[in-house]
Amino acid sequence: MTILDFGFRIWELKGFVSRKLRREGGLFYRPFFRILLFVVLAIPLCPVMLWSQDDIRDTGPTLTASLDRDSARVGSKVILTLSYRLPEGAGFSDIPEIKGLEDLTPMDREIGPDEIRITLLVDHLGSWKTGPIFVSYLDKDGKTQVLTTDPVSLTVLSNLGEKPEEAELRPIQGIIPTTHLWWKYLPWVVAIAGLLLIVFGLLWWYHRMRRKELSAMAQDPAHVWAKKEIEHLEAQGLFEKGQAKAFYFRFSEIMRRYLEAIRGFPAAEFTTEEITSCLNSEQDRKLLPLLRQADLVKFADTIPTPARKEEEVNTALAYIHETSPGPEAGDSSVGQQRTLP
Repeated sequence: MTILDFGFRIWELKGFVSRKLRREGGLFYRPFFRILLFVVLAIPLCPVMLWSQDDIRDTGPTLTASLDRDSARVGSKVILTLSYRLPEGAGFSDIPEIKGLEDLTPMDREIGPDEIRITLLVDHLGSWKTGPIFVSYLDKDGKTQVLTTDPVSLTVLSNLGEKPEEAELRPIQGIIPTTHLWWKYLPWVVAIAGLLLIVFGLLWWYHRMRRKELSAMAQDPAHVWAKKEIEHLEAQGLFEKGQAKAFYFRFSEIMRRYLEAIRGFPAAEFTTEEITSCLNSEQDRKLLPLLRQADLVKFADTIPTPARKEEEVNTALAYIHETSPGPEAGDSSVGQQRTLP
């Protein structure tokens, strides 16, 4: 109610009373008593006018905070309601900045036309309290202003009941895995399986090559096979290409296979010293310097001269010729020593 409305109402009431007194006549029709009547009638309406004026003046920005309950248990959720009133033309940004909740755990936020509802998690014992709450907004000129209100708090109840000291606690169970245990060891199983496949693959390849050699030796006599293998090795030219180690690995293997075929012990798997203990004849012992020289090239990186290499090949061919049962059919070169160029 404005002052103008209040005046009109008093004037109408005074007019009504004046008309009543005029009809009845008497003392009350005098001007002095008219003024006195106006004052008496205005006094009861003063509080109404004052309230209306206060309501008009109370249009500034305000902010109040309240919780939906006074107490809560640990793990429960509470709703903080921020009721606000902004000046004309003011508003919030897309996400208004709210300070004072830094020590709490917010879960959700809803912004309405007159209030902001924030869902908070009660996640610790003892005192649960906000700080002084500040909410930023933009006035009609686009400048940042701040609303503020006092902190709010609630009582945190124990999940153990009203008398936690008398509660009987159950033992803590171990963590239950959510995935199968074998997933943890699957990479190790795959790695071991891959390693075993590689090992078995190498063994299969070795035995396959061994069977091929044994099959070739079964088709030809041992001395014929050994001579052909040496000639094939020479034709590859490994030594001349600088691959002395590869040449002597194969050369030593051929002679060991030949010894194994004619003497009956696994010379291919024996070391040179083990082979030495198995050789009894002076004829077989002539082969030992050749095997030792091959070991030096294979394992000590010794590089013999071309003349030394040719001499050792001739020694091997001579040994094969001496230990063969007889001349190879159709081989006119049997017994002929290779000479150095």
